[in-house]
Amino acid sequence: MKKILITGANGMLATAIKNALSGCEVYAFSSQELDITCSQSLHKNIATILPDYIINCAAYTAVDLAETEEEKAFKINALAVEKMAQIAEQYRATLIHFSTDYVFDGNVSKPYAVDHPTRPVNIYGASKLAGEKAITQVNAKHYIFRISWLYAPYGKNFFNWIAETDLEELSIVNTQTGSPTSALDVADFMNHLIHNDPKNYGTYHFTNQGEMTWYAFAKAINQKLDLNKTINPVATFKTAAKRPTYSAMDCKKTEQVFNYLTPSISDGLDRVVARYKS
Repeated sequence: MKKILITGANGMLATAIKNALSGCEVYAFSSQELDITCSQSLHKNIATILPDYIINCAAYTAVDLAETEEEKAFKINALAVEKMAQIAEQYRATLIHFSTDYVFDGNVSKPYAVDHPTRPVNIYGASKLAGEKAITQVNAKHYIFRISWLYAPYGKNFFNWIAETDLEELSIVNTQTGSPTSALDVADFMNHLIHNDPKNYGTYHFTNQGEMTWYAFAKAINQKLDLNKTINPVATFKTAAKRPTYSAMDCKKTEQVFNYLTPSISDGLDRVVARYKS
């Protein structure tokens, strides 16, 4: 039975992965139980458990706050990740790490290939790219999956905000295009990977297939949950951090290497809506 160590266990993605993993011995640590910026704690837990896989779901994800907390963002998203990769290599564990579409600048009009040049437009994206590079340089057994616009039927995310806000009228930006991605689908893919590992290590993209604006996504949520809210498109929404205007990613390499069909945005949303209602 494979042993899996998961960090950031109380987060949206880790919760979904914990629930999806089958036939595994899972050791899940919240950020309070295992602070990934503490090398000693990381080393102790990995040395004790000797996991086959380390799934790192711990991250600094406050995109706007990162603009004024650059040091903290890099400490969690890059320096801690580098140490984790080094310890994973020491104990021959495979590291699975999640990055972001925000490593790209958004100045394209078709989905980003994995090898497209990176150029983050905000501190958060820069910190995640630094984490990617650190893992690659350590050269441990690793998979980096760039995911995007993550949501789930629980936790703090766009889907839940639309579903639960008391506001009857919402103004949603329609000038950013990407691929809303269900944490449930990422988690199912993680289960598939662990049981069918091709050992073809490197960087990949995993998103629900298709692309839409935040406005279109809000309208889809509104419709599927029968919320009857008024959704208005707006061209700009003032935020501290700049966002890429286009950040859909090409997942063909992932589908080919892992023999896995990534679900569409619509199918991903249907599953989340069904779980939310249940």
